[in-house]
Amino acid sequence: MTPEDYQWNINLVKDRNYALNLTFEQAEEVFKFEQRKNPYSEKFYFSTWEEWDYELSTFKKILNTEQFAIFEQNTKDAVENYQKSLIEQDTELLKEIEFNQETVKYYEEQFLPDFFKDRVLYSFGRLSADRAKIDFLKAEYKKFLDDSKKRILTEHFRHNRTFKPNELEVSLLRHKLSYLWPDYLSFKTQIDEPTKAMTEYLKEKFKYFIEKYDEFITSKLEGLKIFNKENFDKYHGESRGGWHTIIIGQTSTEEEREYRTMCILLLDREKYGC
Repeated sequence: MTPEDYQWNINLVKDRNYALNLTFEQAEEVFKFEQRKNPYSEKFYFSTWEEWDYELSTFKKILNTEQFAIFEQNTKDAVENYQKSLIEQDTELLKEIEFNQETVKYYEEQFLPDFFKDRVLYSFGRLSADRAKIDFLKAEYKKFLDDSKKRILTEHFRHNRTFKPNELEVSLLRHKLSYLWPDYLSFKTQIDEPTKAMTEYLKEKFKYFIEKYDEFITSKLEGLKIFNKENFDKYHGESRGGWHTIIIGQTSTEEEREYRTMCILLLDREKYGC
């Protein structure tokens, strides 16, 4: 950076913070701080609240008492405006809560019961000589569910604090579906090598048994697809495919068989305690 460019940047900092009437030395410190704060990282980043806290702690060291009082008040005003915007955004999600509540109700009352009526279909895993392997896989899936829920909660409160309760309810309702009907595709992307090996073994062991129920399972998933479309149209006014359309019609026969097999193996009458 040339001396001219550096001077231009310092003047820019002073102009941007004109209300603080920064000295040249103070503007230099602010410029250095902005350079440290700005580099992009895929792993680490501030929430809006954390960025404000970081700025307050830094500017308190740079500014004198009168300047910091102005800066602190400006930050307080920005925080209040941001809180209001979060609350306003959250009021728009009431319809989304109803939409997801109706989805959960369909799963619980219409989609899932038929899977538990056939004793052979639901209990074949528990009666198998490989029950211990299936129990292990279900325990790993339960960990996946619990970790996902903790991620939802921590990220929500990190970014929204208590200002968007409706958004949190929507996120938890969506997550509840993974307790009712296994989200095998997401689970598969996160498992370690030993669990992946267990999954491969069980997939091969039981895929031909599940073939006897292919027509039934496919029919239920098609019914879910129809419901998802109708429910979306009801609340949002336009058609869109459900999440499971990725499974039906857009994957290979082997992938569809794997999906059906593993979802049935992971299915839990107690809904994993949700």
